[in-house]
Amino acid sequence: MYADRINKKTLESSFLRPFITAILGPRRVGKSLFVHHYAKNHPELIWVFLNMDDMSQRVRVEKQELEALIIEGAKQQIGGKNKVWVVVDEAQKCPLIFDQVKILYDNFKNSDKIKFILTGSAVLSLHQLSAESLAGRIELHHLQEFTLRESTLFNEPETLKFSLFDQMSKDEPPQQIGELIHKLKPFKPILEDVLQQQLLWSGLPELKSCQHNEEKIIYLNNYIQTYLEKDVRAIESITNLTLYRNLMSIIAEQTGSVREDTRIVNALGCTRDTLKKYRGFLEATLLYQDIYPYIGSTIKRFVKSPKGYLRNNGLVSVLTGLVEYKTLASSGLIGHRFENWFLNELRVWLARDPMRSEIYFWRLESGAEVDFIVEKKPFVYPFEVAYNNAPDIKKMRNLSKFLTEEPRAKWGYYIYRGDFSIDKERRICFIPAWAVG
Repeated sequence: MYADRINKKTLESSFLRPFITAILGPRRVGKSLFVHHYAKNHPELIWVFLNMDDMSQRVRVEKQELEALIIEGAKQQIGGKNKVWVVVDEAQKCPLIFDQVKILYDNFKNSDKIKFILTGSAVLSLHQLSAESLAGRIELHHLQEFTLRESTLFNEPETLKFSLFDQMSKDEPPQQIGELIHKLKPFKPILEDVLQQQLLWSGLPELKSCQHNEEKIIYLNNYIQTYLEKDVRAIESITNLTLYRNLMSIIAEQTGSVREDTRIVNALGCTRDTLKKYRGFLEATLLYQDIYPYIGSTIKRFVKSPKGYLRNNGLVSVLTGLVEYKTLASSGLIGHRFENWFLNELRVWLARDPMRSEIYFWRLESGAEVDFIVEKKPFVYPFEVAYNNAPDIKKMRNLSKFLTEEPRAKWGYYIYRGDFSIDKERRICFIPAWAVG
């Protein structure tokens, strides 16, 4: 099921530049579909599609036959009349491919006769690969699950015309944000419905075709099983799949909370080294993310432990058993799901900016906290994310405190389920969650 992505221009621009393009993202977020759709719209180009999940192709690459595979697929020599566009899915599955890509790229880069597009559901260095040999030759991009706006595109394509995040980046008065939200109001009912679905099920594209909750549960359980069997089992150092899945369940329960490694080690009955190794693999396969504390001017008073997030709300649902909205809403954990949803929106926003950026959280030993701090130099953007209909005085006070201590932050943003408003005195902009994107 194809739908345009918010970061479409960023990705397609990379296709046209003379570097190797790598698109990374968790399983089933639409990386291959995006590239195939682009190829379908450009039939005039010579395309070769390879997949390192295909054992026969992987064996040939391991025999140093990548060039032969490309020639056979293109039905012409590399360097001939036409440029060859080579797409390699799940590139991280074949450790020997990177040196061969490097050699072919270096041999033909001056004549612009070959373009490599690599996709992967893990960081390229996952298997101690030689991906570092591509340094200076590769552009790394990330594709995430559907955002709130992207999920509405099947019915309401007009919702993708602009981004509130991009408006924030212009460092203009928040009143401009209010005007954009007003334009979105006709789509408010569908956006609110999609938001509720994403808190429970995530934005995996294929879930859009699941009509009933039972289908979604089956799909997500199959997703976990496929991940364990195809990705985790392939790693020699991961020797206990039961322990690994139990870790996933614990992380799901603690998503959005400050990490407590001692409790996790005791619960799993494993060593700290094992916990570090297994959690590192979850992170490498793009299912888990640590958010570290923002230091800023409070280096002596900040809480040092990171917060951990299992990045997909649907996986959190099936691993915790909280698969009904009413049950989740009364569990006291819906606020963490709300944060997790918003974190995906932040990742998508930052992925289209070539400037390096980071996501942190801010918490003092006194208890003052702001959920997310985005550092996009030279500015800093603080976000408080609260699943409520009215602003919380304590959260507003914390946001104001951060703004007072960090001069690079011009405005604070309060994401909640209420209406748009601006508190000029406190420099806080209140944004309804359904309009985020």
